[in-house]
Amino acid sequence: MNYLRHKAEDTVMDESFQQYCTGTNPAAVRFWEQWLQEHPDKQELVRVARALYLRLNGGLDADTFTQHHQQFAAALAENGIKPGMQLPTGIIRRANGWKWYAIAVAAMLSGLLIMMWFMQPEMPGQQTLVAKDKRPVYVSQPGERKSFQLPDGTKVVLNAGSTLWLEDSFYNGKRTLTLEGEAYFDVAQDASAPFILHTPEMKITVLGTAFNVKAYKDDETNETSLVKGRVRVDLRAGQQVYLKPEEKVTVSLKHHTTQEIQTISTRKEPKAKVYYSIDSLTHIPHDSATVELSWVDNRLIFADESLGEIARKLERWYGVKIQFDAEELRQYRFTAHFNKETLQRVLEVLRFSREFDFRFENAHTVVLSQQKMEEKE
Repeated sequence: MNYLRHKAEDTVMDESFQQYCTGTNPAAVRFWEQWLQEHPDKQELVRVARALYLRLNGGLDADTFTQHHQQFAAALAENGIKPGMQLPTGIIRRANGWKWYAIAVAAMLSGLLIMMWFMQPEMPGQQTLVAKDKRPVYVSQPGERKSFQLPDGTKVVLNAGSTLWLEDSFYNGKRTLTLEGEAYFDVAQDASAPFILHTPEMKITVLGTAFNVKAYKDDETNETSLVKGRVRVDLRAGQQVYLKPEEKVTVSLKHHTTQEIQTISTRKEPKAKVYYSIDSLTHIPHDSATVELSWVDNRLIFADESLGEIARKLERWYGVKIQFDAEELRQYRFTAHFNKETLQRVLEVLRFSREFDFRFENAHTVVLSQQKMEEKE
């Protein structure tokens, strides 16, 4: 992540910075101390962000806050609750009054510990995803994005509507994860422990690198985009693809395009075919932005995309539901770039190039329709 572009309020929202403030993660402390040495001009920004973080957590001084945080973390650890773990649902039975109360307070404060994410009101009927097992899980709801640091020091930005599971072995040197949705990873180097990420269509293996994975189950394609380093992508059919920096592999989920892979199998039933392509990352002319990574910097970029594809992105980005009155509207194509704009402004700009109407049914539902004849005239 490019912290040089962050303001104080952006820095406060980063989980590794929060761990640096509390001193609860040695890797985060080392990272930020080294970062300050490399960027001494950011000393004042970090000082302001740190003061803001502590103030928002009760106005305690740094030493007292750290002491309290460590006490809470110890109480959670005694009951098998790891950092980043989503608590299981169910009834909590009291063993005795004071211990139950202390654990409940610790869990509550841990959950409220300044998780100032980009969040919008919850959609009707939308519920928080809950882990079906005991694996630690990070969840980002539609309309929010999260940044945090994994126990090994890997920095992650989780896009809207995404879930990242850590296998229990992650804490024992075997760095294995599962992703549904989209995430950017800046992987901490550890040659003795490969970083392995699973999605329904891909298995990505790295030693130390930065890459982006998009694996939403309702999209037409899934992608792995490499920023630096080297990764190996194992496709569902058994084929291996190696990526170089500035390359991406796109896997078609609806079998429309590109290369076809079918591995030889000794089983009676052959493995499924996989359609994929390897391309360069897409850069915006006269801009440093990369389309595949623009969301990490809170930018929406559409590069010759259909309105149907754009609608799925807007639903996740703003936490809304978009309906089409006319199916042909889904095929309209757009190229556009937005930086922290409202949903209404995005739709207003898009309809300048292709005529359509939109209306808000309520705070969480938008309807797109063809423009009426009298309005055209």
